[in-house]
Amino acid sequence: MRKILRQCILLCLCILFSVSEASADFLFSDDRFQGIFTTENLDAIIEEYELYDGWYWTTVPHVQQTFHGAENAPGWTDTSANKLKKKGFLNYRFGCRWFSNQVFAAAPNSGGYGECFGFAQFVGYLLSGEYNPQKNWNYYYMLDQVPGGLQVGDIVRTSFNIGKKTYQHSAVVYSVSEDEILFLQVSGGSYNRIVLSGFSDGYHQDVRTEEGINLIPNKKICRSQLNSHPAP
Repeated sequence: MRKILRQCILLCLCILFSVSEASADFLFSDDRFQGIFTTENLDAIIEEYELYDGWYWTTVPHVQQTFHGAENAPGWTDTSANKLKKKGFLNYRFGCRWFSNQVFAAAPNSGGYGECFGFAQFVGYLLSGEYNPQKNWNYYYMLDQVPGGLQVGDIVRTSFNIGKKTYQHSAVVYSVSEDEILFLQVSGGSYNRIVLSGFSDGYHQDVRTEEGINLIPNKKICRSQLNSHPAP
């Protein structure tokens, strides 16, 4: 029994060491967009990091990530796998996770490693400076709990079941108007294609109204503490 306990402790220490080592090696930072929760600022992020609608947030597994030659890049590809190169990426539903400079192959039974989550984490970091926004931001479970309603830069996260499998999705609020709400997100069902549309999680498609979003079950609305007041 003691032997098993020692082995468990050793394993936990190894995992903690690996995580700490990976965090220590992760040197990426960018505060140029921090604290500005507007569509125009998201457009600047899209332009700077090539997160264009129709491009891809994916790459082959087990390669170190760079962005225009910058090492320790947080999960994008060095080419952003644009739509002209789609054919070369159809076999890969891998990687591009936030806070890692390595891309790992998808687990066979998990549907991947949460590329939509990593994408939202990355955009959330650029907006707030917080490395783990979906955990550390304020969060709400109903729209009527959200001060001022949905705002640009909020992250909407949900889970849903198809058969016996549970899926999750994260999307960043891109714009809000009286007529529609648009999201910047990654679609795992189309090989991690970046899309600018209504909320689409594989079960709910192109939901663009507050009423529709409010009907989506098991949602969590995450908001940065820096975004506590409506944007001007």
